[in-house]
Amino acid sequence: MGMKKIAFLIMNMDNKGGTERVTSMIANALSDKYQTFIFSCQKGENPYFHVDKHVIVESLHGEQTKNTILRKVKVFRELHSKIEKYDVDVVVAVDVALYLYLYPLQLTKQCKCIAWEHFNYYISPNKMVKFGRKLAAKHADCLIVLGKNDVNNYKQNLPRIKNIKYIYNPVAVSTSGQADIDSKRVMAAGRLEDQKGFDLLIDAWSKIEKDCPEWHLDIFGEGSKREELEQQIIDLGLNSVFIKGYANNIAEEFKKSSVFVLSSRYEGFGLVLIEAQANGLPCVSFNCKEGPAEIITDNKNGFLVENGNVSEFANKLKQVLTDDQLRASFARHAKDNLARFDILSIKSEWEKVIENL
Repeated sequence: MGMKKIAFLIMNMDNKGGTERVTSMIANALSDKYQTFIFSCQKGENPYFHVDKHVIVESLHGEQTKNTILRKVKVFRELHSKIEKYDVDVVVAVDVALYLYLYPLQLTKQCKCIAWEHFNYYISPNKMVKFGRKLAAKHADCLIVLGKNDVNNYKQNLPRIKNIKYIYNPVAVSTSGQADIDSKRVMAAGRLEDQKGFDLLIDAWSKIEKDCPEWHLDIFGEGSKREELEQQIIDLGLNSVFIKGYANNIAEEFKKSSVFVLSSRYEGFGLVLIEAQANGLPCVSFNCKEGPAEIITDNKNGFLVENGNVSEFANKLKQVLTDDQLRASFARHAKDNLARFDILSIKSEWEKVIENL
């Protein structure tokens, strides 16, 4: 019997988001045991993230059709053609909405189907995602979610769930990195959108700027809220907050920082916290739904703050900035829990799921 054939179905592999990054990492890792494919609904010929030479990436050319319904039909036909052509054993929908393309395969038992959720249960971006979730929970051979809490959330809300597992997303970072915890720089990173709560972070900073005159806050990212955030900084009269735009080398920015902050209103998981910890950074984060509480050990390698409580966030951040011993202690323990997110650990979990289908 030859190698099993595993295919990942993704919207656009040319994008440079977290979903594309972890898909490339998992596909690369599995390619030494399985024949691995990535089928991109749109584009995909020029992946932003490195794809191993053994992974076959092919486009379904959805972008060539402007009409939404015809585009979906085209993608559906192209996908099924490739599954037959390559005799694929397992298809992974890299988004529960994309599971809608796989559902007919479940009915014909053409191959095994996995739905891979990238948001926590209580984030429902649109009706397609909600519908895809319900369908995948009931029919997919396995639904993979990002953390322990989401397993419980799904089981509570969708009791007829067929098979659910949690597998953390891997983080490809060297744990040899060590931040400069005396650089007096606080760092934040993410899309400049409402979800990331940078308005709350700037409000919190305004409460402590005068008490921490040697410190500054650098925010890395781009997005639709940039002008609003820059105006907020001006309106509050802040002199030590800077929006730096997109970082070409985020790893280097971690190393130049002393503290990392996450101010999100909600998260899919919060991978950026793991990246910060891998570089030895103490973290202060809102305890938003999903992610931070599974990554930060409160009072040991950072602080978890009641979600949305700006005053408490300011107090905890000030504590870390003004207490050198506390900051050093948090930094020493930053890497304590990182083995769970290592690519080899995650690869092993994926292999268990695939072999048990």
